[in-house]
Order: sequence, then structure tokens, then C-alpha cells
Amino acid sequence: MATLKKALPVCSALLGIALFVNGGYMQAKAWLAQALIESAWQQALQSPNQQVRPWFYADGYVTAHINWPSQQQELTVLAGASGRNLAFAPGHFLPSGELGSSKGVLIAGHNDTHFAFLKHVAVGEQFSMQLQSGQIEHYQVRSIDVIHQSEQGFLAQSGLYLLTCYPFDSLASGTEFRLLVSADKLSSSTSTFSS
Repeated sequence: MATLKKALPVCSALLGIALFVNGGYMQAKAWLAQALIESAWQQALQSPNQQVRPWFYADGYVTAHINWPSQQQELTVLAGASGRNLAFAPGHFLPSGELGSSKGVLIAGHNDTHFAFLKHVAVGEQFSMQLQSGQIEHYQVRSIDVIHQSEQGFLAQSGLYLLTCYPFDSLASGTEFRLLVSADKLSSSTSTFSS
């Protein structure tokens, strides 16, 4: 019994150190992923016809960059809205319209990371999205709605749609509702500068 009492603090300390190291590892991995994604975006702007992956085994490639000044957000978008992609960045839902097209284009993101700021977005806010070609499209938020996860009819209407799980700060994951931010294109311009 005395040995168990002596071992308990040591085991507790080792467990605490292990959890601290694991948490630090996860933070370092997340930081490195963001640095690699940003580097891939800069490379993609120089090679508009190539699919630039942030790391060699990545599921998707960088495809656009969102700049939302009023929310102090800059986000690089990956092609494909798979669970693995969404862990690192917002993802373009490929069955929707092509980025820059006049069709309904959907970009999805997690509400506790990259798209957490959508909680504070208001109708009328403006933001831009740069495509790999260098073209910059300017958007204005038209509406903000809560929809069921099965709804996709909105994609029949042109515009850019940002989608995340709803409600925010939910204790349960995988809720059946989504927050949909709908935006209309205001204009497009071509830039020779990277974002």
C-alpha cells in the first residue's frame, strides 16, 4: 500500500507531462499545416494551371484565398470538402459550381476553427476571394440562414455560399443544422500581387 501511495504522484506527474507534450505536438502540427498551406498558396499563384498540394500526401490542393477585413480573417481554401481537408482549412464542395463561375459555389468549414467567425458576420458585410488565376472577386453578404443539413436547393441560385455546423458552441457534434451565409458577387478584378 505504501508503494502505491508513492507511485501515484509519479504516475500523475508522468500522465500530466504526456498530456502536455501531446497538446504541444497538436499545436505545432496545426501551426505547421497552416504555414505549409500558405506557402502552397503563394506557389499556386505563380503556377495557376497546377494543383499545388500543401504536403505530398494531402487530399486536396489549394484553390482560393478569402480575405474578410471586417472579421480580420484570411483563409486559404482547399479543393474538396472531405473531413481530412476540413481539419486544416475550409474546403470547396466540388459538386457545386466551379470557383469563379456564375453557378452556386459552396465552401464548407468547421464552426469551431476556420469558420467560427461566421457567428459574428452580418448581412451587408463585404469580403473578397482570390482565385488561383490571380482574379479577385468581391462579395457582399446577402443573407444568413439556418438550414437542415439535407438542403441543397440554394445551389441552384448563383452566389457564393459558406456553410458550417449550427449551433455554435454545441455540446453535441454532428448536429443536423447548418448556418448558411449567402453572398452575391459585386465585381471582379485581376491582380498581379499575391494575397
